[in-house]
Amino acid sequence: MRHDEFEGICNSVSSGEEKRLKHIVTHQVGKIVSVNREDEFFEVDVDGRRKTWSKDNVKVLQ
Repeated sequence: MRHDEFEGICNSVSSGEEKRLKHIVTHQVGKIVSVNREDEFFEVDVDGRRKTWSKDNVKVLQ
C-alpha cells in the first residue's frame, strides 16, 4: 500500500468510517479498529481477535 493511500485510510477511520482490509499473505479479512501513523500499521479485528498488520501487507476491500 502506498503512503498516500495509507494516509487516506487513516483519515477515513479517524472520521468514523468503517474500513475492511485483506492481508495479502494470510488472506485473512478484518475490520480496522485503529491505526498507527508513526509506525504505519493497522490494528484489525479478525473474527473477534486483534491483529496488527503492516500497511505493506494489506489491501483495502471495497
